[in-house]
Amino acid sequence: MTHSSPTTRKPRSIITRSARLHHVLRMAAACLWLTPASCESSFERIDRHTQRLLDDATTGMGGDAIPPAAVRPPSARASAGPRDERLAEQPPTINPAADELRFRPQLDPAQVVQRLEQYSELPAGTLEIDFAGALAYAVDHGREYRFAEEEYVLAALRLMSERHLWGPRLFDDLAVEANADADSELFDSSLTVVNELRLAQRLPFGGNVSARLLAEAAEDLHQFVAGEDVQSAELILEADLPLLRGAGYAARESRIQAERDLIYAARDFERFRREYLFDIASDFLNLVVQIEQIINAERQVESFVELERREQGLVDSGRSVPFEAALAQQDTLFARDTLNSRREVYRVALDRFKVRLGMPVEQPLAIIASVPELPAPLADISDAVGLALRYRLDLQSARDRIEDSKRDVDIARNNLLPALNLTGSVSVPTDESLDHAGLQLDDGEVDASAGLALSLPLDREIERLALRQEQIDLERSIRDYEELRDNVALAVRASIREVDSAQFSLSLQEQNIEVAQRRQASIDAAPDRATARDRSEATEQLLRALDDRDRSKRDLQVSILRYLLNTDQLRVAANGEIRPLPGMTADSPQSGGEAPVQPVVAAEPMLP
Repeated sequence: MTHSSPTTRKPRSIITRSARLHHVLRMAAACLWLTPASCESSFERIDRHTQRLLDDATTGMGGDAIPPAAVRPPSARASAGPRDERLAEQPPTINPAADELRFRPQLDPAQVVQRLEQYSELPAGTLEIDFAGALAYAVDHGREYRFAEEEYVLAALRLMSERHLWGPRLFDDLAVEANADADSELFDSSLTVVNELRLAQRLPFGGNVSARLLAEAAEDLHQFVAGEDVQSAELILEADLPLLRGAGYAARESRIQAERDLIYAARDFERFRREYLFDIASDFLNLVVQIEQIINAERQVESFVELERREQGLVDSGRSVPFEAALAQQDTLFARDTLNSRREVYRVALDRFKVRLGMPVEQPLAIIASVPELPAPLADISDAVGLALRYRLDLQSARDRIEDSKRDVDIARNNLLPALNLTGSVSVPTDESLDHAGLQLDDGEVDASAGLALSLPLDREIERLALRQEQIDLERSIRDYEELRDNVALAVRASIREVDSAQFSLSLQEQNIEVAQRRQASIDAAPDRATARDRSEATEQLLRALDDRDRSKRDLQVSILRYLLNTDQLRVAANGEIRPLPGMTADSPQSGGEAPVQPVVAAEPMLP
């Protein structure tokens, strides 16, 4: 309630004291909010609440799911330091001209061989990592993993923001206004201070209620010596309730969707963990295969060098023609080139693996050629498809999003209704006869009002179009779910066949190695009856058989992991370790014919 400034009043300094008191209170509140010694940091409270949300959402999933840490140690790069304001408008570009660049041509080919040998040297401080270590490092440092964690945390923060909107919210607004009116070459000036303290609350089924305490003080500044200030207050209770449009569950849709989105985020994060660690495991096993191929190529080079020496000795003794020695020398050169190519392919793959792990590329890394020995599952295709349709987290989210689309259709229909709102207010002012009533409210001056506001749906074309859009989106979400369901079934069926195919291929490659070894043994038993070409072909055949066997081992382990991933039976601990299921290990009972696994690491020599 407002009062006009009087012309003759006893001077007071209520405005000055009120403004000063309000300023002091606001400064004290700011210090209490920002000083860690006086109260806990608001961000610590947010982080603690976020972690509780993440823990609850992840625990509600079951299945040994692991929640992320809501707060990671802050990075020094994230701190805001001093900045040059000029760079904000004109960021510099580094683009030198051609005459400012330098290029050194390679003149000595011998330096190439020397550099290639240096590439394979392991410097001091080389980090050694095995299969389990790679998974653990990826969880701790992987950029993809960190992004996935942050997406989950952001979903929790969005839910916290939405929940806060539905709780009681307190506001305090202060307004100061100075007025000056000219009258007979004089100015009648006044100062008005209005403070509004408001408490608002959303209602679960639509509408809101609020309570406001409005305090106003005014002083005539032109007649400061003889003038007098006034002060009044008013308590106002208001309510606005929708009865048709915007009423019911439609009013809480944003809260409902935020709650469901956190569940989706929990599923997405856990599904990502399994897919990400499967990819890391596959990349690691690919590196192991490349290491084995390099070792095989080194053995081939040694065999060709020995063959070259032998043929040269036969030529020198006159027992063979120089052509045979030239062929042996040529095979040695080809083998050395193959070895160098395999080493370079491995080095590039290793650097890419570092990037995916979140490791600096310049960090020297040695892979311990360890492989998990996962027993192949004995799985029926129809049973495995049934498990996938039941367990797949992404499929569950796609199915639940159909319900989201149905709610969107219902809300769009609700928007077609007329708007009928019930409003009401009750205000209690101070006594109008008192110039300085303070907070002495006069219950005899209560002012109450109530009313209905109706807005007829004469123009709802936009809303009808929106309803049609939501209906189409519902149909699309159903088709998306059906397509994902079919793709999941297809992937599971393919992964089971892939396991069987990898087992069959591995058995064949073992036989190929035996055949190649027998052929080489027969040549060694009668060396005079074999030509240099026969020996080189036998060596190359053995190399191919060894390479194919190593690839088949890798393919078998990857296919088993893919089967577990596609059926969503892959369980990963917080440190990235693959958790054993019943029937995986030799000392655990078989369950339902399934025999997935816990890795058993067999260490082999490290290779740069």
